[in-house]
Amino acid sequence: MELFELLENIRKRPEHFLGNKSIVRLQVFLGGYNYHKAVTCLSSPEEDKIWTRFQRWVAQRYEIKTNQSWMQIIWFFSRDEFDALDNFFKLLDEFKQQVSYG
Repeated sequence: MELFELLENIRKRPEHFLGNKSIVRLQVFLGGYNYHKAVTCLSSPEEDKIWTRFQRWVAQRYEIKTNQSWMQIIWFFSRDEFDALDNFFKLLDEFKQQVSYG
């Protein structure tokens, strides 16, 4: 899947894609990525479902009942936004294994 390939490239070289290692910058980057895909009609309902499922999965994993984004939840449970990016990728790996992606 194209999304997971992109995320693997970001994991390897976050400074190249994001400017520096930051979960906030990752969320902004992904917002731009999703916007581009939507306006160029390349949007995939399957990719949209991934983010919806990932959001629910992260909230359940941390037992969050309030309406917080995956980025806010991960950052809250991390030392800082740099550590949060590492934690994002760990959680993404776990998510992919549990829901049979990748």
